[in-house]
Amino acid sequence: MSVTTSTVAFAGVRFGYGAAPILDGVDLELAPGEFVVLAGANGSGKSTLLRLSLGLLHPAEGSVRVLGGDPTDAAVRRRIGYAPQGLRMVTALPVSVTEVVSAGLTGMRGPLRRLGRDDRDAVARAVASVGLADQSQECLFELSGGQQQRAILARAFVGEPDLLLLDEPTTGIDQALRPQIAAELRRRADAGATVVAVSHDPDDFHQVCDRILVIGAGRLRQITHEEFHAHLEVGP
Repeated sequence: MSVTTSTVAFAGVRFGYGAAPILDGVDLELAPGEFVVLAGANGSGKSTLLRLSLGLLHPAEGSVRVLGGDPTDAAVRRRIGYAPQGLRMVTALPVSVTEVVSAGLTGMRGPLRRLGRDDRDAVARAVASVGLADQSQECLFELSGGQQQRAILARAFVGEPDLLLLDEPTTGIDQALRPQIAAELRRRADAGATVVAVSHDPDDFHQVCDRILVIGAGRLRQITHEEFHAHLEVGP
């Protein structure tokens, strides 16, 4: 893992899609090895915060630093694993789980480099880590929504990134399998990665995450596990 003071640093970030800001003076620092759950009501800015961290959006005010650099820098992006909410693939071609997960290495290895043995081993490990080893050669589009979501997670994992940004990572995944996903995220944090999981249900991760951050009215606030389980209102 690369050594940085903060994996993610927001300073006075203000952003909005219209006149009213979605994020209004947000300050945030995340450290290597930290597992953070980001909660909040729909439209509160959770996904926006991830997209700012990815360099896909730019703050109107304030600054965003990721892994010690600008999130738009290709060298920084190569160290980030991102799993969007739901499947976003524009293709009618049949693709296997292994092929989809292998695509997670393209940004690191380059589109013209063929995968070597170490790369294939990394893909197999990522697929196994989400419980899809038996479906590795099956067509992604013939799998259930939950299995597709696990393949998306494996694609984010495969490059062993320093930062994982996961938007509703357990959406559609069977309740019985969610502890396995949570344990895998904890394992990666313990290995030094910073893990940020957007979730409308932090209970999926309360036993393994370090912090729960709630976004509402443009601001972030931290709540304890006890407050969450006391059914604290997490909306704005």
